[in-house]
Amino acid sequence: MRHETAVSEVIGAVLLISIVMLSMAIIGVIMLSTPPPDKTPKASLTSYCIRCNLTGDYEIILYHGGGESMTQDQIKFILYLEDGSSKEIIPWWVYEGTPEDCMFSDIGDSSLSSREYWNSVKEWKSGQTLRFRENFSSKPIGMDIQYYPFKSPMVKVNFKEQIKDAPCVKDSNSCKDPTHELIPVLVNPRKKGDPGCNPAGCDDGSCYAQFKYQLHAESDADNYHIPVQQREKPWNYFIGNMSVVVHEDFNNTGNMSDTITVYFFNEVQWWLGRTKSEIARCE
Repeated sequence: MRHETAVSEVIGAVLLISIVMLSMAIIGVIMLSTPPPDKTPKASLTSYCIRCNLTGDYEIILYHGGGESMTQDQIKFILYLEDGSSKEIIPWWVYEGTPEDCMFSDIGDSSLSSREYWNSVKEWKSGQTLRFRENFSSKPIGMDIQYYPFKSPMVKVNFKEQIKDAPCVKDSNSCKDPTHELIPVLVNPRKKGDPGCNPAGCDDGSCYAQFKYQLHAESDADNYHIPVQQREKPWNYFIGNMSVVVHEDFNNTGNMSDTITVYFFNEVQWWLGRTKSEIARCE
């Protein structure tokens, strides 16, 4: 009679090993078939919200303080309101640096320099600011900044009670500051060799640009006097110029008539009041 001692133990061990191997194979297939998580860019983003008036206009400022750049098709901005609703908002402008709060919406597009439409920029880079302007029936309370594929926020912003009021909300008369009503206008940047270029000023390879100023349509003042080379408000300052600028008096007679000529090497920009001209560059 043949004896088969411990056959069941051997079969059990074989089955157990088979189950373990099959489980490992299944886990391996699952892990290999699952794509790795998308890399979220590393960037330092800061944001705040401003109430521009008592009729529901708010501005949201979002500053890229450093790190990787992002393109407009990679990010979404979801705003949350106090009434429980939410909506996607689109930036209005992209600025170099940080703009002032709640600029007048009726100032012409050419009045502010170093800015571009959001839909025209290729990348949102370090040192640039996004500006959103919206009208809401309810107060904004926070915002999510989502990165493609937009499943979860890369940054959550909570405004809470930190929304600040623009000067116009605190005192409507502050919106009538005359220095807010001047718009610097770049007329025609010129460079060496252009017709009309002053040889005495261009022999050294410099360029010159011509500027005019425009009074705001609602301005009712006869004359504004702002000393030149003011690095602090109210500005009357040419950044990048190499020639002396002496224009200090602005009035209705000189509105879009007075011509200010400035010599420069690389680029020059006129900061006048709360606005800035387009940048003139030597091409």
